[in-house]
Amino acid sequence: MPASSIAPLELRIAVVSDGRADYFVRLLEESLKLIQQPYHIQYVKDIPARRMWWMLGRGDINLFYGMQSKEKDNDKQLVPVRNALTNGLIGQRVLLIRRSDTDAFLPVRSVGDLKHTGLIAGFGAGWGDARVWKSAGLPLYEHAAPWNTIYAMVTAGNRHVDYLPRGVIEVLAEARAHPELAVEPRLLLEYPADFGFYLSPSVAHYRPIIERALQAAEASGLKARLIDEAYGADIKALNLNRRLRLRLPAAPD
Repeated sequence: MPASSIAPLELRIAVVSDGRADYFVRLLEESLKLIQQPYHIQYVKDIPARRMWWMLGRGDINLFYGMQSKEKDNDKQLVPVRNALTNGLIGQRVLLIRRSDTDAFLPVRSVGDLKHTGLIAGFGAGWGDARVWKSAGLPLYEHAAPWNTIYAMVTAGNRHVDYLPRGVIEVLAEARAHPELAVEPRLLLEYPADFGFYLSPSVAHYRPIIERALQAAEASGLKARLIDEAYGADIKALNLNRRLRLRLPAAPD
């Protein structure tokens, strides 16, 4: 069937204007083009993440991306698209720290060592990766205020949070935006995690189309190329193969 005779997907997508969503939107668009699926996209920008999930359930937006979880997958107001969007990279974590604290991490050779430092990880309230830290018995702080204020809290050194575990696809961009902080050079914390797309129930019939498009992107090498274009230089700069890998269990259901 020619593309001109296929009904376009009418997508209303929540994004933030700091560029963080660029890879995910590009992956979606290029994958749909690959299977010759027409689409129209309307962007809804800079709404707090918790409100975006609420809007998705109501159908005010109809596609959003976020960390995959059993909780989201079982939510009747959300329709999960079955595809791991970063091939697991978001579950590889490097630490954003105070420059003066580099030596504090030198004794860490195990998850137990990290626990015994007493250093406190920072997360947004309700984030799934906070459950990973809790399950491992690692000290943590969950930040209920706007997320971007937590960088200043780490810098201050007296505000209940000592480091931010950030995905290898995001930590260097954040370090460039916050030059008062530093990337810890030795450690790589790993656990099973990824982002996924979620649809509003009003467009549940889009799921098989988007899944087919993402599968085609994987099979053709398109997805690997887009990941490399978006994140390859930063991942190489992090020297992951030289880091000590500390494995954490997946977030409990």
